[in-house]
Amino acid sequence: MRATAGAGGPSPAPGEPVADAGPDRGPDAAAPARVVLAEIRDTPLSVDECMAAVLFPDVGGIALFVGTVRDHDSGRGVTDLAYEAHPRAAAEIERVAAEVAAGAPVRAIAVAHRTGHLRVGETAVVVAVGAAHRAEAFAACRRLIDDIKAQVPIWKHQIFEDGAAEWVGAC
Repeated sequence: MRATAGAGGPSPAPGEPVADAGPDRGPDAAAPARVVLAEIRDTPLSVDECMAAVLFPDVGGIALFVGTVRDHDSGRGVTDLAYEAHPRAAAEIERVAAEVAAGAPVRAIAVAHRTGHLRVGETAVVVAVGAAHRAEAFAACRRLIDDIKAQVPIWKHQIFEDGAAEWVGAC
């Protein structure tokens, strides 16, 4: 299974499906939608890895979301942050990705979320969705990142310029 928490979990070859999301999605879909990557890791994320994972001959568009650490939150300067994941977070990110794949006319989904200490500008999450058409890819990409933020138990500990810190709920 590809969904992992940290560097020690199982990790099959790139492109190996994590979950089959169900039947063919219509005349433009040559194969069932599938989650090809659903991972939580404590090492830097690769946009190229996620893009390559969802690139198939029948994919006409890839929607991509890359979340980075910004230098502010609610008017306060942020210097860095740390993400922590619940032990079930890897299974939850896989479940959420499979639900989105099953409910949308897409070909493939890849998502990777970072844990550990990150500095401003570093990549925290990458979501890539491949579909026959851009509208479907964009809609599924947005739903996936929104559902991850709402349902996957990952928290961030923000460190502010003034030395104060705060925990922010599931991201």
